[in-house]
Amino acid sequence: MGKEILLEDFDPKPAIKRNAETARDWEFSEDAKYLYDIAVIFRDRLIDPIARIERTQMPDPVISFDDLRNSKTLAAYTINRNAQGLLDEITFNTAHYIQQDEKMVWQYGRWAQLETLLHEQIHLWQQRVGNNPVRPGRSHHNKEFVEKCESLGLHPLPNVGCHIAVADGVFAQLMGEMGIDRPDDVPREKEKKRDWFKPEKEKGRSTLKKWECSCGQKIRVGKDNWPGAICKECRTEYKKVDPLSHVIYEARKS
Repeated sequence: MGKEILLEDFDPKPAIKRNAETARDWEFSEDAKYLYDIAVIFRDRLIDPIARIERTQMPDPVISFDDLRNSKTLAAYTINRNAQGLLDEITFNTAHYIQQDEKMVWQYGRWAQLETLLHEQIHLWQQRVGNNPVRPGRSHHNKEFVEKCESLGLHPLPNVGCHIAVADGVFAQLMGEMGIDRPDDVPREKEKKRDWFKPEKEKGRSTLKKWECSCGQKIRVGKDNWPGAICKECRTEYKKVDPLSHVIYEARKS
């Protein structure tokens, strides 16, 4: 019989990190390197800085980029093992990236992006070393999670998770050390429980065209060259309404 081969434990995370940093043909390589570096700073300076004898320090994340198929989701922490069997995956939603100067950047800016990273790392902390990790069917933003966030300067809405105020505290202090400016246009809406960095959506105008018959019945149709139809009430054909023809200007009172 041949010699037995001793199988050693292997941590694939350093190799995954190196691959992300050196994959220059990958559009997210530069941002991946940046986020991996910041994740270490967050762990060592904010989340788990004290050496303990009863446990090891919380692990580093695996940082991924993918279309999460939901524009309301900024990023996600995978509680169980991912498709490659890895734990501690944090995935940034590529729906929130835009191309700028020939590279992909987080559309809400660095401060908001790093709030998002710290938020997801706190999920990692809670699942791996916290006292009340999330259980199936329970809120992912429970009391322990919210209290940890608040201690670091993040302000998530309990049970929901959105950040209802721009971060302060030790997070803001660290951002100042790193030269990352606090956004100067917040808070935008003080009374709304919503992510502070998302601008208000502009109300869209309808693209449907208005058509009207002789008796005043109105309908809206998507086609600009719709052949028309006959009104059942007045038996006249619907005609396209000029968008300015029914605008009434009120005279200024003296």
